[in-house]
Amino acid sequence: MPKSGARHLIGKGKGYLSEAGAQYRFIIFLIVILGVYTFLLKVFQKLAEIVQLPVFLPVALVTLLIFIGIAGSLYSHRFVGPLTRIRRALDHMGEGDTNISLRLRESDDPTLKEVVKSITRICEYSRNSHALIHETANDLVNEIGILQERIRQSADADELQQILENVMKKKDLLEKAVIKAYDKK
Repeated sequence: MPKSGARHLIGKGKGYLSEAGAQYRFIIFLIVILGVYTFLLKVFQKLAEIVQLPVFLPVALVTLLIFIGIAGSLYSHRFVGPLTRIRRALDHMGEGDTNISLRLRESDDPTLKEVVKSITRICEYSRNSHALIHETANDLVNEIGILQERIRQSADADELQQILENVMKKKDLLEKAVIKAYDKK
């Protein structure tokens, strides 16, 4: 892993089918849409011949727009809703709030479910790191308070040395916790 401050370059794709599962589902959706539309087009064409309807093309186009609008709305619902929830969760994380619960519906896209799992792991890791840092910092403050009190009470050098060693141990633990939280190796 890179050292603190180093960044990973993310965004270079693995080709046109980098997320093959989601992309195949979308391709299949498009094929089904085109197949159903072709079927509807043939039905309207036969109806136009039977009824001798001169406005076949406008009726077919309106039908296409309605069909694609309904099918597209139903299919995109699997993406837009989860993306909105994911964006809100990321906004909360950006504000420092990692105490979020993000769940998706069973019908939502599996790729987005994997994104949600990653976000949940990030939040969990962040909460654990912050708790460890907070706990260690409190221990350090308490040890420093004890050291100050013993100095005021004119404690002997051995006792002060022991307390100072405890303070140094807590300081080292705090440094390790901070490094672990921000420079994961």
